[in-house]
Amino acid sequence: MPPTPDNRPELRDLTTAQVQELLASLGERPFRVRQVLAWLYRQGARDIAEMTDLSRDLRRRLAAAARLTDLTPTQAQTAADGTRKLLFRLADGQAVESVLIPEEEHHTLCVSSQVGCRMGCAFCATGALGLSRNLSPAEITGQVLAARRLVDEARPLTNLVFMGMGEPLDNLDNLLVALEHILGEHGLQMSQRRVTVSTAGRVDRLAALGRGTPAALAVSLGAADDELRSRLMPINRRWNLAALKKALMAYPLKPTRRITIEYVLLGGVNDRPEQAAQLASWCRGLKCKVNLIAFNPHPGAAFAPPEPAAVQAFQEVLAARHVTALLRKSRGAEIAAACGQLAAQDLKAGPPAESAP
Repeated sequence: MPPTPDNRPELRDLTTAQVQELLASLGERPFRVRQVLAWLYRQGARDIAEMTDLSRDLRRRLAAAARLTDLTPTQAQTAADGTRKLLFRLADGQAVESVLIPEEEHHTLCVSSQVGCRMGCAFCATGALGLSRNLSPAEITGQVLAARRLVDEARPLTNLVFMGMGEPLDNLDNLLVALEHILGEHGLQMSQRRVTVSTAGRVDRLAALGRGTPAALAVSLGAADDELRSRLMPINRRWNLAALKKALMAYPLKPTRRITIEYVLLGGVNDRPEQAAQLASWCRGLKCKVNLIAFNPHPGAAFAPPEPAAVQAFQEVLAARHVTALLRKSRGAEIAAACGQLAAQDLKAGPPAESAP
């Protein structure tokens, strides 16, 4: 006989209000909410039994009413620069990945929001996988909690970028629940300036994102003319550059904040000086900065990295037109650290015997 499905809610899938409702249904007072949330996020509990400032009876009743699962990497690869690629095997056998990047005084985690992606961006390894499903809030925050266990106090995990597998705005509801706990006072309390959501340009959901979270916004552009962007990023056929800019102009930004425009430089495709001038023109009037990202090759890719001289020339054109442009270095090339590469390899190979990192 097939196993009986477990219909108990996953605690890390719940909003703060839903945790409060659950505890109220168990006859508990409101202060218990703060205790439980602290265990779920700041303490990173892996089991309800670990919540030792709750009575044994309450832990028993809570475990009967809800479940708590933990996400642990089943594979890890480390590059020479210290970048770590983490592969997580999910309960249904699917695989998802995160990339943990060491900086001088902290770590940044590139977080996934979906298993695969339906955007089909030509330069992205995840696009070749297609979309399998959305990640739950628990699967999103689980990546963050797992990464926190791998770093020390000297270089803590302080920055998150939702630039891993998937289009975050395709999974907006679950993303917003996860961000509530990542940023919230009873959750991880991460700085809203250090948590960035990156989108390929889901224009129809930008306003809802802006209303739902104070996290920073980044937009992957790829090209500043519609013909080329439509070839590189099929979403442009639905929402072109004019529609995207109009939505970004209306996005609710605090006075000191800017939108990040991400531009992946593809050798001989979108890295010419005249294309930099197009980008500068498109950015005019928009509160933004540009992150230039040299293409990180992956097996089967149809593109090559840009020449260093082309990158420098591109950046100089933007600077001459008063556009702030930073060059973001590609990390972990020898461990397939571009989005989706490790998961793609894993899924093609089939479920492996699990091994600790």
